[in-house]
Amino acid sequence: MNTESHDFKKRELRDFSVKSLWKVTMNSWHGLVYFYKYERSAILHLIAAVLMLVGAWMLEMSPMEWLVIILVLFTTLSVELLNTAIEKVCDLITKEYNENIKIAKDAGSAATGVLTLVGIVAVLIIYVPKMIELVKSFL
Repeated sequence: MNTESHDFKKRELRDFSVKSLWKVTMNSWHGLVYFYKYERSAILHLIAAVLMLVGAWMLEMSPMEWLVIILVLFTTLSVELLNTAIEKVCDLITKEYNENIKIAKDAGSAATGVLTLVGIVAVLIIYVPKMIELVKSFL
């Protein structure tokens, strides 16, 4: 048995002080601010989120529908942020063309695209029937 990997005395304890937790929270906040300030996809995500949330409120979504909408929105946001991180790390490695960097960036973009399709399907499944019922009620 490898005693080195189980020697907890050599490891530093994680700092769970309020100051440390605040710093971690602020790092996350700065990442979010950067995303919304500099990334093209951020404004599209924000517009879609506002429209979906206003629509959910106006169409009186059920708690389960709200949950799906919120999960789709925040999962998409999370993947967009990870894609931004991948792109920034790749750009740090090299600005020159590199096939592996291209694949990494394309795969990150594809992950975002797949989740966008999930969002579109969710909108169609959840919103369209409610909108049809709303139109029927006016006719």
